[in-house]
Amino acid sequence: MAFRVVLIENEVSIKVKLDNLIITKENKDIWIPLADLSMIVFDNLSSELSTRLLCKLAKYGIGLIICDQEHLPTGYYSSYDNHSRAAKVLEYQINKEKEYYGRLWAKVVEAKIQNQARAYYIIKNDNSGACQIAEFSREITNADKTNREAHAAKVYFNLLMGTSFSRGNEDILLNSGLDYGYAVLRGFVARACVGYGLNTQIGIHHKNEYNRFNLVDDLMEPLRPIVDIVAYKLLDGELYFKPEHRRALVNILNLKIKYRDKKMYLCNMIENYVEQYSSLIMGRSENLIFPDVDNFLGEETDEI
Repeated sequence: MAFRVVLIENEVSIKVKLDNLIITKENKDIWIPLADLSMIVFDNLSSELSTRLLCKLAKYGIGLIICDQEHLPTGYYSSYDNHSRAAKVLEYQINKEKEYYGRLWAKVVEAKIQNQARAYYIIKNDNSGACQIAEFSREITNADKTNREAHAAKVYFNLLMGTSFSRGNEDILLNSGLDYGYAVLRGFVARACVGYGLNTQIGIHHKNEYNRFNLVDDLMEPLRPIVDIVAYKLLDGELYFKPEHRRALVNILNLKIKYRDKKMYLCNMIENYVEQYSSLIMGRSENLIFPDVDNFLGEETDEI
């Protein structure tokens, strides 16, 4: 299973040889087997990519995230539906009834809100605030028609950052960290979806015709609070979004979590989670187990 996530911050020469990625910096070559790579993050505007390299990345199912001059992820590249049974999985996705997706979305929202409550408690050690957030998870209707998700998010971020906080404010440092971390997570979930033959445009709740990753945005909702914990602890008291912050957020995929009674890396958990969703859609399983923030272990040093 591919496990390496590579962050490229400096101007380097990149090529492919004998199914290895070769990164040349200051006349020194770093060889990385393509089979070991799950994701590459380019945070440098000077390095050039060849079409041959992009073809190899697609063949091996390696995701590629491109960052802009502000060091924020702005684009994602992945293989295009290269699963051998993509058409069969697509048929299952299309044929699911609206009511089915409505019930499933209610479960996604419930898991997200509960994780937000747990994340808030982990960060602030405030049981009263955590209970206030969690209360919204008990009010969810089919398809979350009363939009408990948005109401919970507003209370969550207001308690976490104050009532003046806005997720759209680019001047707030935490937003840079959240955007960066969410983009890394989004890219990996997209990679996993394609790997299991899922059409990422067919979402559970998100239906934007211009969004290539509707399903990805649905599945990652319960995972966002994990990024919140890492980004908040990383940037609390900081003045600038530094390279070491970006490296730590890319490394989030290598942090550990207990999932389905097993300790694993976050990247492996995401693969497992997406595989479950694929099985659920195809009728091979009856339940989707959502990651629990209480089981997030971070940089625990014990062997898995």
